Amino acid sequence: MKRKYEAMLLFDPAAATDWDKIKAEVDRLMERAEATVLVCGKWDERRLAYEIKGVKRGIYVLTYFEADSSKITALERDAELSEMILRSLVVRADHVTEAQMKEALASGGSAPSGDAPSGGVSPGPAAASDRRRGGGEPEPVGAASESDDQ
Repeated sequence: MKRKYEAMLLFDPAAATDWDKIKAEVDRLMERAEATVLVCGKWDERRLAYEIKGVKRGIYVLTYFEADSSKITALERDAELSEMILRSLVVRADHVTEAQMKEALASGGSAPSGDAPSGGVSPGPAAASDRRRGGGEPEPVGAASESDDQ
């Protein structure tokens, strides 16, 4: 059964000097995985937080595609073995509409308007629990906590 997926690919700018080379590599990966590309484009080029394989900058490419779930492992392996790709992340995107896909790509590395991150997709329960554990507003000094009541 084919499902929708989102892939964020980080390309080495030295190996992928122009968009045609990047697109050819994405097409090669998708063809090997028997996937149908829905939306593909350059998301951003940024300085990396840390070096990956001695590289300090990277080109992010955002791709939405449909593929059989049994082909994803092979796709991830092919991306890992590619000399042009530094890192890759593939996640299911069944909940994302085609309009949201295009909006995510058009945002080009900045969150779209509204309070939801990339593509208007909510961060999910994990992010909400992180906020409760200390990512939110600080507790006032002298406020009673649950452990003080016991």
